[in-house]
Amino acid sequence: MSRSKTNTPKQPSIATYIIISAVGFLLSIFCVYYYLHFIQGNVTEAVSQKVFYLILILFGISTSALVFGVMNSVGVLKGENTGTKYYLTGPVVGVVLVVLGGFYLPGNPAKQILSVRVLNEQHTPVTNGKVILYFSHYTREQFIDDKGSAVFSDISGDDLTDKIKIDVTSDGYSRLTFDTLLKKPAPIQIILSQTRVIHISGKVTNADEMPISDVEITVDGTKFYGKSITNGTYSFELTGYLTGDEINLVTSHKNYKDKTMNLKIDRQQMKNIDFVLQSL
Repeated sequence: MSRSKTNTPKQPSIATYIIISAVGFLLSIFCVYYYLHFIQGNVTEAVSQKVFYLILILFGISTSALVFGVMNSVGVLKGENTGTKYYLTGPVVGVVLVVLGGFYLPGNPAKQILSVRVLNEQHTPVTNGKVILYFSHYTREQFIDDKGSAVFSDISGDDLTDKIKIDVTSDGYSRLTFDTLLKKPAPIQIILSQTRVIHISGKVTNADEMPISDVEITVDGTKFYGKSITNGTYSFELTGYLTGDEINLVTSHKNYKDKTMNLKIDRQQMKNIDFVLQSL
């Protein structure tokens, strides 16, 4: 009766392991240089993590080749179903360990995009102003675009699950500030109330650009008015009006002709509403 022989794979020489290790280190150094100078900052966080993980695999190959070469060891995996044995040399075991370990190593949370949509009470987009986000360690701000959105990119997942403060300002609307806790990077919808106080200011001069004092500027048909001072400037507040409303301003002075100006309110601060009057 003949006895079967078990064939054991021939072990690679130590020189082979050293060559593999040297090549792996050189490739790793080149990849690190290329990553730092050409990849980092030019791709998304998710892609950057994948590239870095590939570099980690190269380091794992070179390191394991050196270690297993010195030990001249062989990793053996047994197949329970087939009853066969698989012989994996040192570098292969190193790759397997690095790959498996990568699944258990905690990675940085992927960056997210947070969108804030700002509407008025009529549910139409607010197209001016800005949104400020206050996180625990830093602040981000973004202007509201013509579609009523403020889009924040590169927000970490940890920040989006933490408590944040949102501050929204827009000309012609009441300022809105509140704290919130986000569970997912879903778009945030905010409703702003139009302000009920309008500030009107300007200057009254004659044809020679000399200031005129004691000129009354009245909102026609209302009790609201202002009076110019020595340098010709005036200001007053108008309540009960919203952006989009139209008013008529009328001047009154005993030495100058009255003048009427039709004014459409398009912002909360109506500045530089100037008058040039002609003397009687």
